[in-house]
Amino acid sequence: MKVVVIGAGVVGLSTAVCIQETYANCDVTVMSEKFPPEDIVSLVAGGVILGTIDPSANKDTQIKVMCDTSRHFLKLSADDRYQIHGVMKVDGVYAKITPTYGQQLSDAERPISSRVFGKAVLLSAEECRRLMPYQTCSGWHVKSVCVDTRRYLPYLLNKFHRNGGHIRRCKVHSFSQVAQEYDVIINCTGLGSRELARDSNMYPVKGQLLRMETEGKVTNFNYFIDLFKKTENAHTSFYFLPHGNEVVVGGSYIKDVENRNVDADLSRELEAMARQLHPGMKKAKILQEYTGIRPLRRGGIRIEKEFKCLEGKTIPIIHNYGHGGYGVGGSWGSAMQVTELLAPEIQKKSKL
Repeated sequence: MKVVVIGAGVVGLSTAVCIQETYANCDVTVMSEKFPPEDIVSLVAGGVILGTIDPSANKDTQIKVMCDTSRHFLKLSADDRYQIHGVMKVDGVYAKITPTYGQQLSDAERPISSRVFGKAVLLSAEECRRLMPYQTCSGWHVKSVCVDTRRYLPYLLNKFHRNGGHIRRCKVHSFSQVAQEYDVIINCTGLGSRELARDSNMYPVKGQLLRMETEGKVTNFNYFIDLFKKTENAHTSFYFLPHGNEVVVGGSYIKDVENRNVDADLSRELEAMARQLHPGMKKAKILQEYTGIRPLRRGGIRIEKEFKCLEGKTIPIIHNYGHGGYGVGGSWGSAMQVTELLAPEIQKKSKL
Protein backbone atom coordinates (compact mmCIF):
# COMPACT_ATOMS: atom_id res chain seq x y z
CA MET A 1 0.00 0.00 0.00
CA LYS A 2 1.30 3.45 -0.94
CA VAL A 3 0.83 6.09 1.75
CA VAL A 4 1.76 9.75 1.53
CA VAL A 5 2.26 11.90 4.64
CA ILE A 6 2.02 15.62 3.90
CA GLY A 7 4.14 17.63 6.33
CA ALA A 8 7.65 17.07 7.74
CA GLY A 9 7.36 18.59 11.20
CA VAL A 10 7.46 16.50 14.36
CA VAL A 11 3.88 15.31 13.81
CA GLY A 12 4.41 14.36 10.17
CA LEU A 13 7.71 12.53 10.71
CA SER A 14 6.41 10.75 13.82
CA THR A 15 3.37 9.61 11.85
CA ALA A 16 5.48 8.36 8.95
CA VAL A 17 7.85 6.37 11.20
CA CYS A 18 5.00 5.01 13.32
CA ILE A 19 3.24 3.72 10.17
CA GLN A 20 6.47 2.04 9.00
CA GLU A 21 6.97 0.36 12.38
CA THR A 22 3.34 -0.81 12.53
CA TYR A 23 2.80 -1.94 8.92
CA ALA A 24 5.88 -3.35 7.22
CA ASN A 25 4.03 -3.63 3.90
CA CYS A 26 3.37 0.11 3.65
CA ASP A 27 5.42 2.15 1.17
CA VAL A 28 5.55 5.58 2.84
CA THR A 29 6.46 8.94 1.28
CA VAL A 30 6.72 12.26 3.11
CA MET A 31 5.99 15.38 1.07
CA SER A 32 6.94 18.85 2.25
CA GLU A 33 8.44 22.12 1.05
CA LYS A 34 11.02 21.90 3.87
CA PHE A 35 12.72 19.11 5.80
CA PRO A 36 14.92 19.21 8.93
CA PRO A 37 17.26 20.92 9.59
CA GLU A 38 15.57 23.71 7.61
CA ASP A 39 13.42 26.32 9.37
CA ILE A 40 10.19 24.55 10.30
CA VAL A 41 8.12 25.35 13.38
CA SER A 42 8.95 22.09 15.21
CA LEU A 43 12.64 23.04 15.32
CA VAL A 44 11.97 26.04 17.57
CA ALA A 45 9.87 24.14 20.13
CA GLY A 46 10.86 24.23 23.81
CA GLY A 47 10.13 20.52 23.89
CA VAL A 48 9.15 19.81 27.52
CA ILE A 49 6.49 17.10 27.83
CA LEU A 50 3.73 18.31 30.18
CA GLY A 51 0.26 18.88 28.74
CA THR A 52 -2.90 20.37 30.22
CA ILE A 53 -6.49 19.56 29.39
CA ASP A 54 -8.20 21.88 26.89
CA PRO A 55 -11.86 22.09 27.99
CA SER A 56 -12.97 22.72 24.39
CA ALA A 57 -11.57 19.37 23.20
CA ASN A 58 -12.22 15.70 23.96
CA LYS A 59 -10.68 14.96 27.37
CA ASP A 60 -10.12 11.23 26.86
CA THR A 61 -8.40 11.78 23.50
CA GLN A 62 -6.09 14.41 24.96
CA ILE A 63 -5.07 12.17 27.86
CA LYS A 64 -4.45 9.16 25.63
CA VAL A 65 -2.42 11.14 23.08
CA MET A 66 -0.26 12.81 25.74
CA CYS A 67 0.27 9.63 27.78
CA ASP A 68 1.20 7.54 24.74
CA THR A 69 3.68 10.23 23.70
CA SER A 70 5.10 10.42 27.23
CA ARG A 71 5.71 6.65 27.24
CA HIS A 72 7.48 6.91 23.89
CA PHE A 73 9.85 9.60 25.15
CA LEU A 74 10.38 7.93 28.50
CA LYS A 75 11.59 4.81 26.70
CA LEU A 76 13.83 6.89 24.42
CA SER A 77 15.32 8.80 27.36
CA ALA A 78 16.61 5.49 28.78
CA ASP A 79 18.86 5.23 25.71
CA ASP A 80 22.05 7.14 26.62
CA ARG A 81 22.61 8.46 23.07
CA TYR A 82 21.36 11.98 23.89
CA GLN A 83 23.55 13.54 21.20
CA ILE A 84 21.65 11.44 18.65
CA HIS A 85 18.01 11.66 19.75
CA GLY A 86 18.01 14.74 22.02
CA VAL A 87 15.72 13.31 24.72
CA MET A 88 16.68 13.87 28.38
CA LYS A 89 14.96 13.11 31.70
CA VAL A 90 14.42 16.20 33.86
CA ASP A 91 12.94 17.20 37.20
CA GLY A 92 11.19 20.49 37.57
CA VAL A 93 8.39 22.76 38.69
CA TYR A 94 5.09 23.34 36.93
CA ALA A 95 3.05 26.20 38.37
CA LYS A 96 0.20 28.58 37.62
CA ILE A 97 -0.71 32.01 38.89
CA THR A 98 -3.10 31.92 41.87
CA PRO A 99 -4.43 34.53 44.34
CA THR A 100 -2.06 33.34 47.09
CA TYR A 101 1.12 31.26 47.28
CA GLY A 102 0.89 27.50 47.66
CA GLN A 103 -2.82 26.89 47.16
CA GLN A 104 -4.26 23.38 46.97
CA LEU A 105 -4.88 22.59 43.29
CA SER A 106 -7.21 20.02 41.84
CA ASP A 107 -6.02 16.79 40.27
CA ALA A 108 -7.44 17.96 36.94
CA GLU A 109 -5.00 20.90 36.89
CA ARG A 110 -1.81 18.86 37.10
CA PRO A 111 0.16 18.03 33.94
CA ILE A 112 -1.22 15.11 31.95
CA SER A 113 2.27 13.63 31.60
CA SER A 114 2.53 13.06 35.37
CA ARG A 115 0.31 10.01 34.83
CA VAL A 116 3.35 8.44 33.13
CA PHE A 117 6.45 10.12 34.54
CA GLY A 118 5.53 9.85 38.22
CA LYS A 119 3.57 11.50 40.99
CA ALA A 120 3.28 15.29 41.01
CA VAL A 121 3.93 16.69 44.51
CA LEU A 122 2.33 19.97 45.54
CA LEU A 123 4.68 22.86 46.28
CA SER A 124 4.54 24.53 49.68
CA ALA A 125 3.77 28.25 49.95
CA GLU A 126 7.39 28.93 50.91
CA GLU A 127 8.71 27.03 47.88
CA CYS A 128 6.38 28.96 45.59
CA ARG A 129 7.46 32.29 47.08
CA ARG A 130 11.15 31.42 46.64
CA LEU A 131 10.72 30.16 43.08
CA MET A 132 8.58 33.03 41.80
CA PRO A 133 8.89 36.37 43.63
CA TYR A 134 7.18 38.25 40.77
CA GLN A 135 3.70 36.72 41.15
CA THR A 136 1.77 34.59 43.63
CA CYS A 137 1.59 31.04 42.32
CA SER A 138 0.89 27.41 43.15
CA GLY A 139 2.04 24.20 41.53
CA TRP A 140 3.87 20.90 41.71
CA HIS A 141 7.25 19.22 41.68
CA VAL A 142 7.10 17.05 38.55
CA LYS A 143 9.22 14.69 36.47
CA SER A 144 9.33 14.96 32.70
CA VAL A 145 11.60 14.84 29.65
CA CYS A 146 12.92 17.65 27.47
CA VAL A 147 13.24 17.04 23.75
CA ASP A 148 15.79 18.99 21.73
CA THR A 149 14.05 18.96 18.36
CA ARG A 150 17.27 20.03 16.58
CA ARG A 151 18.43 16.47 17.34
CA TYR A 152 15.12 14.62 17.52
CA LEU A 153 13.77 15.63 14.09
CA PRO A 154 16.94 14.54 12.21
CA TYR A 155 16.82 11.34 14.30
CA LEU A 156 13.26 10.67 13.05
CA LEU A 157 14.16 11.55 9.47
CA ASN A 158 17.19 9.22 9.52
CA LYS A 159 15.04 6.45 10.98
CA PHE A 160 12.45 7.04 8.24
CA HIS A 161 15.15 6.69 5.57
CA ARG A 162 16.57 3.53 7.18
CA ASN A 163 13.07 2.03 7.15
CA GLY A 164 12.91 2.54 3.38
CA GLY A 165 10.88 5.76 3.30
CA HIS A 166 10.92 8.30 0.48
CA ILE A 167 10.85 12.09 0.58
CA ARG A 168 9.55 14.51 -2.03
CA ARG A 169 10.25 18.19 -1.74
CA CYS A 170 7.20 20.08 -3.02
CA LYS A 171 4.27 22.23 -1.99
CA VAL A 172 0.96 20.36 -1.92
CA HIS A 173 -1.76 22.81 -2.90
CA SER A 174 -4.65 20.32 -2.91
CA PHE A 175 -5.31 16.68 -2.12
CA SER A 176 -6.13 16.13 -5.80
CA GLN A 177 -2.45 16.71 -6.53
CA VAL A 178 -1.49 13.39 -4.89
CA ALA A 179 -4.70 11.35 -5.07
CA GLN A 180 -3.87 9.33 -8.21
CA GLU A 181 -0.44 8.19 -7.03
CA TYR A 182 -1.27 7.04 -3.49
CA ASP A 183 -3.79 4.79 -1.74
CA VAL A 184 -4.05 6.86 1.47
CA ILE A 185 -3.28 10.51 2.24
CA ILE A 186 -2.21 11.57 5.75
CA ASN A 187 -2.54 15.31 6.39
CA CYS A 188 -0.03 16.61 8.98
CA THR A 189 0.27 20.19 7.71
CA GLY A 190 -0.48 22.07 10.93
CA LEU A 191 -1.39 25.67 10.14
CA GLY A 192 -1.30 24.79 6.44
CA SER A 193 -4.59 22.95 6.97
CA ARG A 194 -6.36 26.30 6.87
CA GLU A 195 -5.92 26.13 3.11
CA LEU A 196 -5.30 22.44 2.37
CA ALA A 197 -8.20 21.12 4.48
CA ARG A 198 -10.14 24.40 4.39
CA ASP A 199 -10.29 24.37 8.16
CA SER A 200 -11.35 27.79 9.45
CA ASN A 201 -10.82 26.62 13.05
CA MET A 202 -7.04 26.86 12.64
CA TYR A 203 -5.31 30.01 13.88
CA PRO A 204 -1.71 31.12 14.60
CA VAL A 205 -0.21 31.91 18.00
CA LYS A 206 3.21 33.54 18.01
CA GLY A 207 5.81 32.59 20.61
CA GLN A 208 9.21 34.10 21.36
CA LEU A 209 12.17 32.40 23.05
CA LEU A 210 15.83 32.77 23.92
CA ARG A 211 18.51 30.11 23.66
CA MET A 212 21.23 30.56 26.28
CA GLU A 213 24.48 28.71 26.92
CA THR A 214 25.35 27.82 30.52
CA GLU A 215 28.74 27.02 32.04
CA GLY A 216 27.55 23.64 33.31
CA LYS A 217 24.80 21.20 32.41
CA VAL A 218 21.33 22.18 33.67
CA THR A 219 19.00 19.23 34.36
CA ASN A 220 15.99 20.90 36.01
CA PHE A 221 13.27 23.12 34.58
CA ASN A 222 10.68 25.67 35.74
CA TYR A 223 7.41 26.34 33.91
CA PHE A 224 5.08 29.10 35.06
CA ILE A 225 1.84 29.41 33.07
CA ASP A 226 0.43 32.80 32.04
CA LEU A 227 2.69 34.80 34.31
CA PHE A 228 1.75 38.19 32.85
CA LYS A 229 -1.49 38.74 30.97
CA LYS A 230 -1.19 41.79 28.73
CA THR A 231 -4.46 41.52 26.78
CA GLU A 232 -7.08 38.83 26.23
CA ASN A 233 -5.07 37.57 23.24
CA ALA A 234 -1.53 38.11 24.52
CA HIS A 235 0.21 36.85 27.63
CA THR A 236 3.65 35.76 28.77
CA SER A 237 4.51 32.52 30.51
CA PHE A 238 7.99 31.97 31.89
CA TYR A 239 9.98 28.79 31.54
CA PHE A 240 13.53 27.56 31.21
CA LEU A 241 14.06 24.15 29.65
CA PRO A 242 17.43 22.35 29.60
CA HIS A 243 18.94 21.03 26.37
CA GLY A 244 22.39 19.80 27.36
CA ASN A 245 24.58 22.83 28.07
CA GLU A 246 21.97 25.11 26.58
CA VAL A 247 18.68 26.34 28.03
CA VAL A 248 15.58 27.48 26.16
CA VAL A 249 13.94 30.45 27.89
CA GLY A 250 10.43 31.55 26.99
CA GLY A 251 7.98 32.69 26.17
CA SER A 252 5.07 34.60 24.76
CA TYR A 253 1.58 33.69 23.52
CA ILE A 254 0.21 36.17 20.99
CA LYS A 255 -2.95 35.04 19.23
CA ASP A 256 -3.58 35.69 15.52
CA VAL A 257 -0.06 37.01 14.83
CA GLU A 258 2.04 35.31 12.14
CA ASN A 259 5.05 37.57 11.70
CA ARG A 260 8.36 36.18 12.96
CA ASN A 261 9.76 39.51 14.17
CA VAL A 262 11.66 39.45 17.49
CA ASP A 263 10.47 41.85 20.23
CA ALA A 264 13.68 43.16 21.80
CA ASP A 265 11.92 44.36 24.97
CA LEU A 266 10.42 40.92 25.55
CA SER A 267 13.84 39.31 25.08
CA ARG A 268 15.33 41.53 27.77
CA GLU A 269 12.39 40.76 30.09
CA LEU A 270 12.90 37.00 29.65
CA GLU A 271 16.66 37.34 30.07
CA ALA A 272 16.29 39.31 33.32
CA MET A 273 13.91 36.74 34.82
CA ALA A 274 16.14 33.85 33.81
CA ARG A 275 19.22 35.39 35.42
CA GLN A 276 17.34 36.20 38.61
CA LEU A 277 15.40 32.96 39.02
CA HIS A 278 18.01 30.32 38.20
CA PRO A 279 21.52 30.31 39.75
CA GLY A 280 23.00 28.57 36.71
CA MET A 281 21.78 31.33 34.39
CA LYS A 282 23.50 34.32 36.01
CA LYS A 283 26.49 34.18 33.63
CA ALA A 284 24.76 32.43 30.76
CA LYS A 285 25.45 33.68 27.25
CA ILE A 286 22.60 34.48 24.86
CA LEU A 287 23.04 32.44 21.69
CA GLN A 288 19.82 33.19 19.86
CA GLU A 289 16.60 35.22 20.04
CA TYR A 290 13.89 33.67 17.90
CA THR A 291 10.18 33.18 17.32
CA GLY A 292 7.84 30.44 16.16
CA ILE A 293 4.20 30.13 15.18
CA ARG A 294 2.06 27.55 17.00
CA PRO A 295 -0.73 25.95 14.93
CA LEU A 296 -3.74 26.04 17.27
CA ARG A 297 -7.21 24.77 16.48
CA ARG A 298 -10.57 25.60 18.05
CA GLY A 299 -11.90 22.26 19.26
CA GLY A 300 -8.43 20.75 19.70
CA ILE A 301 -6.42 18.28 17.64
CA ARG A 302 -8.15 16.86 14.59
CA ILE A 303 -7.44 13.12 14.26
CA GLU A 304 -10.08 11.97 11.81
CA LYS A 305 -10.59 9.95 8.65
CA GLU A 306 -12.75 11.04 5.75
CA PHE A 307 -13.27 9.81 2.21
CA LYS A 308 -13.12 12.17 -0.75
CA CYS A 309 -13.79 11.65 -4.42
CA LEU A 310 -10.81 13.24 -6.16
CA GLU A 311 -10.23 13.10 -9.91
CA GLY A 312 -12.75 10.24 -10.15
CA LYS A 313 -11.13 8.22 -7.34
CA THR A 314 -12.43 7.75 -3.79
CA ILE A 315 -9.51 8.01 -1.39
CA PRO A 316 -9.21 7.98 2.42
CA ILE A 317 -7.65 11.09 3.98
CA ILE A 318 -6.55 10.87 7.60
CA HIS A 319 -6.09 14.23 9.30
CA ASN A 320 -3.59 14.73 12.14
CA TYR A 321 -3.13 18.42 12.91
CA GLY A 322 -4.02 21.25 15.28
CA HIS A 323 -1.64 20.33 18.13
CA GLY A 324 -0.93 23.94 19.05
CA GLY A 325 1.87 24.25 21.60
CA TYR A 326 1.87 20.47 22.16
CA GLY A 327 3.21 19.32 18.81
CA VAL A 328 6.15 17.49 20.39
CA GLY A 329 4.10 16.48 23.44
CA GLY A 330 1.35 14.90 21.36
CA SER A 331 3.32 13.75 18.33
CA TRP A 332 3.79 10.02 18.91
CA GLY A 333 0.40 9.49 20.57
CA SER A 334 -1.48 11.08 17.68
CA ALA A 335 0.66 9.07 15.23
CA MET A 336 -0.47 5.89 17.00
CA GLN A 337 -4.09 6.96 16.53
CA VAL A 338 -3.44 7.47 12.81
CA THR A 339 -2.16 3.88 12.54
CA GLU A 340 -5.44 2.68 14.10
CA LEU A 341 -7.45 4.65 11.52
CA LEU A 342 -5.22 3.23 8.79
CA ALA A 343 -5.82 -0.41 9.81
CA PRO A 344 -9.13 -0.93 7.92
CA GLU A 345 -7.56 0.45 4.72
CA ILE A 346 -4.65 -2.00 5.07
CA GLN A 347 -7.11 -4.87 5.50
CA LYS A 348 -9.14 -3.82 2.45
CA LYS A 349 -5.98 -3.63 0.35
CA SER A 350 -4.76 -7.06 1.51
CA LYS A 351 -8.03 -8.68 0.35
CA LEU A 352 -7.74 -7.33 -3.19
